[in-house]
Amino acid sequence: MQGGRAESGPRPDQSIGDVRSIIDHAHEAFIGMDAGGFVIDWNAQAERTFGWSRAEALGQVLSDLIVPPRYRAAHVAGLRHCLDSGEGRILDRRVELSALDRSGREFPIELTVSRQPGGRAPRYYAFLRDISERRFAERLLRAQHAISSVFAEAHDTSEAISGLLAGLGEAMDWQLGAWWSPADGEEVLVCRAVWRCEAALAPEFEQASMELKLAREVGLAGRVWASGQPVWTADLAADTSFPRCQAAARDGLHAALCVPILRGSHFRGAIEFFSTEAGEPDQATHQILGTIATQIGGFLSLLEERSALVAKFERLALTDELTGLPNRRAWQESLERELARARRSGDPLCVAMLDLDHFKRYNDTHGHQAGDRLLREMAQRWRAQLRASDILARYGGEEFSLVFPPWPLEIAKMVLERVRAATPQGQRCSAGLAVYDGSESAEDLVGRADIALYEAKADGRDRIVVAAADRP
Repeated sequence: MQGGRAESGPRPDQSIGDVRSIIDHAHEAFIGMDAGGFVIDWNAQAERTFGWSRAEALGQVLSDLIVPPRYRAAHVAGLRHCLDSGEGRILDRRVELSALDRSGREFPIELTVSRQPGGRAPRYYAFLRDISERRFAERLLRAQHAISSVFAEAHDTSEAISGLLAGLGEAMDWQLGAWWSPADGEEVLVCRAVWRCEAALAPEFEQASMELKLAREVGLAGRVWASGQPVWTADLAADTSFPRCQAAARDGLHAALCVPILRGSHFRGAIEFFSTEAGEPDQATHQILGTIATQIGGFLSLLEERSALVAKFERLALTDELTGLPNRRAWQESLERELARARRSGDPLCVAMLDLDHFKRYNDTHGHQAGDRLLREMAQRWRAQLRASDILARYGGEEFSLVFPPWPLEIAKMVLERVRAATPQGQRCSAGLAVYDGSESAEDLVGRADIALYEAKADGRDRIVVAAADRP
């Protein structure tokens, strides 16, 4: 180290033997190639990376040894351009490419290529390393980020599944995804959602998927359902056992992977992903989706629990805790809906306000707990006198409200008398009844019924007063 800079390259006092030792013991593969594309150097790490011994590699065409077939023509063209111009796209740069080992496995590499002029033709040397683990970690991180983002924002499982297909499909470079889960009451799987990277991609295949029912062992999802293990096919368009093979062929879909989504040992569903290219099994993709499939199952369960809690809280927010009836807020929302329906249909609508007579005296005599029991019993008995479409709510304290859709005044009054007669423990109640005039607001309608209630109480209680039509 001199002047704060590390020395690079062999020192002038280093012998050729020292340089050779450094290359042979390097942690990166070192490969030399002459102008004809033949291997002229191959160190020990290259042997470990690609599976070819030095003796086997020397003198071979480099592209035949380590370049995937689909890239070989470009490799030869690049070498020719470099020889003609002295310039190359990847010279003296750190680049990432795909390589091939002796077994035919394709994997990503990072390399730097340098050109060394010498004699009548230049030579090329490269230091490179397998970056499969780094790529795996990056893809896994993208996939995990995709699912965590989806579940953080989703409100229910349907929304989560749609986002999950899109997020994972984009993160893993697939073109189409589908979600399968068991049908209610049937021993079959049905397709619940389909995602496509492009709106016009595979319309026939999507329609076939949405119309299909898969038994165990049938199709990718059916096989996954039966085995609990991922299933891969290199070209489903050529697989006649695949129920949608013809639609896949016409829409240009080929490679496919299906993984189970489990919660413990419980099968929740299966996710399919499809590619427009055929390909051999990708172990990294297998591993990534296998890793996150368990996470997805857990997230779905948590989301369902969260949705159930939200629904419970919403019910509580609209329910009177003491009586179990709708509370004032819920009743007002229901009244607005019934008024809108009455405006459209022209059907009659009646609203009643009810108040338990002398409830304060009852509480003072029997205690507040007895008063609460009376209100609960009264709510149950009154509810039993009504239709499912009638809306009885606790408006506040001992005051209750009631909507009768779509009964006219005469019937509403008759039912209201029956409700009053069901008041328990010999207690009595007063009621005000108003008929919707066809145009007034909910506030005005309730106001008229409330005025009629106070009139009933002022007239001696234990009675019904019908609001006059001309009241504001």
